[in-house]
Amino acid sequence: MKKGLIIVSLCLSFFMLPGQSQAAQTLEVVLQDCLWGTGIGALAGAATLPFMNHPSDHYIRILQGASIGLFCGLAFGVYEIHPVYYSYTTPSGQKEQVYGLTMNIPLK
Repeated sequence: MKKGLIIVSLCLSFFMLPGQSQAAQTLEVVLQDCLWGTGIGALAGAATLPFMNHPSDHYIRILQGASIGLFCGLAFGVYEIHPVYYSYTTPSGQKEQVYGLTMNIPLK
């Protein structure tokens, strides 16, 4: 019985076609924002080096700028995809706000 269930589930998983996910698109946006934030933060950290007495002693500023940029990019990316997680479009075309998990079961 257990082997049969495993075989059936494996067969079903092989025949399921992958579809385009909305989550993949939104996570791509967050990833791009994180990369841009990291790059800009690293450049900002490097831009502070000429103002130091001994710049070679302060290379840590580049890493600090990159990490601050990473977190700012992450925050901006999550802010940018915020409407995806808190609204949805009904079959009639109206947008509705979602304040938690909902389940719509058509009774027709």
